[in-house]
Parts: sequence; structure tokens; C-alpha cells
Amino acid sequence: MKITLNKNQCISCGMCSSVAPDIFSIDTGVVELKKDSATFTEADKTAAKDARDMCPNSVITITE
Repeated sequence: MKITLNKNQCISCGMCSSVAPDIFSIDTGVVELKKDSATFTEADKTAAKDARDMCPNSVITITE
């Protein structure tokens, strides 16, 4: 799984960090990954996909 973040489109709504707090952060004002997707568990992958689906600006892209 590879995650690409379009930080230019991020509006810092916090949905991603709310849905997947172990994976995403908006502490810098835009979305950031907190850990390498190569180390994701199945639960992390599910949470990342949920965050992607809930992002209002489609900032998170996931490729498998």
C-alpha cells in the first residue's frame, strides 16, 4: 500500500486524524503521515482507507 497526500488541497478539517489517529496528523496545519505505510497492519490499512473515503477534499490517494 502506498499513500500519497495532496497537501495543497488539505483544509485541515481533521477528519483523517480523527478517523485514523495512529496514521495521520494535522499538527503542522496540513495532513502528514505518522508512520511508513510499509509497516501498516491490516487494521491500519482499513483505517487509512476509511480516512481517504471521509476526506472532504480527496487529499489522500491510496494505491496497492
